[in-house]
Amino acid sequence: MRTPAHATAQPRATFPTLLQAGWVRRVLAITGATALLALWTWSIRSSRVDWDPPFTGLDSLSFNPYWLGVSALELALPVVILLVFSRTALFRRAVTSITSRGTVDAQDAPWLLLVLALLQGIAIFYQHSIDSMMQDSTMLGYFVVLAAGMLGGWRIGLITGVVAMFGIGTQEYLTWEWVETFSLAEYLGYAILENLSVMVAPWLGFVAGHIFDGLPRKRRFNPGIALIIALLLHLGIGLSVAVGYDDLGYYSDRFLPSALMAGLALVTVALMARDVQGEEARRHAEAAGLTLAQTERDLAQTQLALAQAELRALHAQINPHFFFNSLNTIRYFIRTEPETARDLLTKLSEIFQRSLSAGEFVPLREEISHVDAYLALEKARLEERLQIVWTNLAEEQLDLLVPTLILQPLVENAVIHGISPRTEGGALHIVINQVGDDLLLQVDDNGVGFEPPPLSGSTPPDVPDVPDVPAEEARSRPAIGLRNVDSRLRRLYGPAYALILTSKPGKGTRAIVKIPVKTGQK
Repeated sequence: MRTPAHATAQPRATFPTLLQAGWVRRVLAITGATALLALWTWSIRSSRVDWDPPFTGLDSLSFNPYWLGVSALELALPVVILLVFSRTALFRRAVTSITSRGTVDAQDAPWLLLVLALLQGIAIFYQHSIDSMMQDSTMLGYFVVLAAGMLGGWRIGLITGVVAMFGIGTQEYLTWEWVETFSLAEYLGYAILENLSVMVAPWLGFVAGHIFDGLPRKRRFNPGIALIIALLLHLGIGLSVAVGYDDLGYYSDRFLPSALMAGLALVTVALMARDVQGEEARRHAEAAGLTLAQTERDLAQTQLALAQAELRALHAQINPHFFFNSLNTIRYFIRTEPETARDLLTKLSEIFQRSLSAGEFVPLREEISHVDAYLALEKARLEERLQIVWTNLAEEQLDLLVPTLILQPLVENAVIHGISPRTEGGALHIVINQVGDDLLLQVDDNGVGFEPPPLSGSTPPDVPDVPDVPAEEARSRPAIGLRNVDSRLRRLYGPAYALILTSKPGKGTRAIVKIPVKTGQK
C-alpha cells in the first residue's frame, strides 16, 4: 500500500519554527558573549601605556613544525583519557541520550561536568610538567574546553572554561620569576583579568556549547563540522589576542600549530562519539529485528536500518590508536626528517578526508589511494618490519565502482593482527586482478595467523596481542571489521560473493573479495 503524497511532505521552515528551534536565542547569546569579550579586550588594550594601533604584530606570524610536535605531546594525555572515558556508560549516555534541546540529561550533567573539570586540571598539570621539562609550551590549553562544549553543551562548556581560566592563570602566575609572595590583587589582576590568553576560555566554552547544542543530533558529532568549529573559534581567540597585545611574537609561531592540533584532537573525540552512536544504532537495529521480524515489511525496514548503521560506522571508524601512533611517528620525523613529516601529514589528512566522505561506492583508484595512504603511515611506524608488494593486473578497471572501504579493513587486519605481533615483522601482498566477470581483491600476509572467525556468528576469534592496543579491542576489531566487509558483500551481491577468509596460526592469512564487474559499474 502506497503512502499518500501529502503524508510524507516535509513542513516548510518558518520564522516561528526557527524561534522554536532556539537558534535566534543562541545567536543572540553568542553575539552578546562575543561583544563582552571584545569590550574587555579593547579595555585592556586601552589601559596599556605603550598603546599602538591593533594588529601591529601580525607580520610576525609564522608556522613552525616544532610547535606542531609540542602541541601533539601536550594533547596526548587528555585525548587518551577521553579515549578511556569513551568506553564508560556515562559517555555512552552523554552522546546517545541528548535531549531535543541539545542538552545532556539532567542526572548525568553534574557527573559529566566533574569528569571534564578533573580532566582540565590534569591537562593543565600535564602541560606544566612538559613546560618544566622542555622549557617549551604552546600555552593554549583550550582542547578540553572545546570537548566540554561538544559533549555537554554551553553550561558545562562555560564552567569548564572558568576552571581552565583559573587553572591556566594560576599555572602562569606560579612561573613568573618576579613573584616572591602571593598577592591576591596581583593574581586576579595580572594572571586572570588582564591575561587575554585565559580570559578567552569561558567565552570559548560558552560559544562552542551553544553552537554544538544548536546542531541536529546527526551532525553534532560530525568530524568535519567539529574541525571547522575548532578552527573558527581559535581564529576568534587569535583576533582577541591580536587586538589586546602589541607584541605577538610569543603567540605567532605557536598559535597555528596549537589550533590545528586542537582541531584534530576534537575530530578524534567526534569520531569516538560517532563510534559509540554507531554501536548504539546497531544495538537498536538488532533489537528491532527481534521484535519486527514477524512481517516481511518490518524485516525489510530492520535490514535497511542495519545497513545504514554499518555504513556510518565504517565512515566514522578511524582507530584512535592508529591516529596517535601516526602522530607520534610524525612528531619523530619533524625533528629528523621534516620533508618526510610533511608527506606523512598529507597522508593522514587524506585518510581523514576519505573518512568524512559520503557514498557507498567509489572508483577503484580512490580505494587504492586510501589504502596506499594508510600503508605509508604504517610503513613509517614499522619501518623494515613491514614489506609491501602491490600486484595490479587490472589497470583497465581503475574507474570501476567498488564498495567504499572494502579493501582497507582487510589490509588493516593483516598489518595490525598479522604482521605487527611478529618481532621480525612480515610481508604484505595485495593482488588486484579481473577473473572472468569478477574483480578480485586479494590480501596475503605471512603473519602470525589465527583461527578464522565465524563471520555469520557472534564468537570473536582468538588473535594475538597487538602492541599499543588493549586486549579487549584486539579481540573484537578483527571480527568487527571482517564481518562488516562480509555482510556488505552479501547484502550487495548475494551469498556467492561473501568474503573468503583462510588463515593458519604461524603461517599467515589470506582474504579474498570478489566484485561482479557489471554489477559494480551500475
